Amino acid sequence: MFSYDQVQQLNRLEIEIYKYIMGHPAEVSTMTIRQLADQSHVSATTILRFLKRMGYDGYAEFKFTLREQLRKDAEQPLSQTVVPMRVFFERMDIPATTTKIRQAAELIRAAQMVVLIGAGSSAGLASYGTRLLANFGIYTMMISNTLQPHPVTPHDLSGTVLLMLSVSGESEDVIQQGIYYQQNGAKLIVITASSHSTLAGIADVLLTYDTPEVQAISGGSSLSQLPVVYYLEQLAMSAQPLEK
Repeated sequence: MFSYDQVQQLNRLEIEIYKYIMGHPAEVSTMTIRQLADQSHVSATTILRFLKRMGYDGYAEFKFTLREQLRKDAEQPLSQTVVPMRVFFERMDIPATTTKIRQAAELIRAAQMVVLIGAGSSAGLASYGTRLLANFGIYTMMISNTLQPHPVTPHDLSGTVLLMLSVSGESEDVIQQGIYYQQNGAKLIVITASSHSTLAGIADVLLTYDTPEVQAISGGSSLSQLPVVYYLEQLAMSAQPLEK
């Protein structure tokens, strides 16, 4: 229903609408525009502007298309779980995305040291990334405590790459670490689910995965971390030192 090129042009509020629709298609198909506005925390005018960007003349046309898509998905139940990931991997073949992965890999290959950092669920992925990069011959360390104080004396970090993992891109501790490293010469590679976050804004190379949340039986929700694993593995394989 939404093409990659269209999604790339969305602003922060419109991305939230997109994520809510993709994460709750069945519910949205029965909502009024006012109800959707309340649930996605935007105005009805913002939703209409979003739909216009997506190529729809109005809310009625959008709901008709959404219901048709749901009907097709009902005939192929598995697609309801695999579609978000399929869309993500289709984006990986787009030149703009492959260029960013190549740029990040080149920074890692040229670095004297790569430092990974992440908080919460991203901390586990940072640990995985540290071992993965080390396995490919890259000198790698991890900041396990995001509250770690900064050194009092200045340090030359121009040979360092800080690889930052954050779902929201708004973790204050991680942001402060990024600012310190960047101000001391390090390059920042950010992997985040939020392309309009604070971390995204300070990145030298930004790798995003604006995928919708998955609803759990418990009532909670979370984002698939498969895109993060994919990015880490692509970076490790692409940045491994050349044999002498």
